[in-house]
Amino acid sequence: MKADVIVIGGGISGLSAALFTGHAGLKTIVFDAGESQIKKVAKLNNVLGAPGVSGDELLEKYRQQLGDFAEVKSEKVDFLQKEGDTFIVKANGATYEAVRVIIATNVDTALLEAIGLEIAVNENIKSGKIKKVVGVNWEGVTSVPNLYIAGLLTDLPSQVMIAAGQGAAVGVRVAQDATGDKYMWHDVN
Repeated sequence: MKADVIVIGGGISGLSAALFTGHAGLKTIVFDAGESQIKKVAKLNNVLGAPGVSGDELLEKYRQQLGDFAEVKSEKVDFLQKEGDTFIVKANGATYEAVRVIIATNVDTALLEAIGLEIAVNENIKSGKIKKVVGVNWEGVTSVPNLYIAGLLTDLPSQVMIAAGQGAAVGVRVAQDATGDKYMWHDVN
């Protein structure tokens, strides 16, 4: 199956990025292994407009809002490789192709290392357990053309609102790179 954008990671930043790439008209597939760290949070009071919501509830709200903008597959990606200008992604025995990939998972860095990205500890996280990709900017641009990083992998502090905003910034950047034009989404009457 071919897509314009594949997002690996169905947490806050990945879904946020997918919302913007999908709205921009890019065929977007999100792979969600169900391992988002926010699922462990019983009650969030630091999310504007959703006080007291659990991590699971917030993810469900994000998925609902994503609607028809992207296809979400509850599968873990086990292979990522770049062949020429195309990324090959394998999950659950199926093969997918895309021109652009956004990696928004920090649970397993094997895919990042396999594609040649330098990994270090995200020092904004006290536990030292979360990794980051060295040299990535706010818009998720990496040294590998058309490969973007979203979420805690970009050295963000562990805050939902920051992850959502950064994911949106990555989605906008991907949309602009794909279309060659400025991208803006404002719903006005």
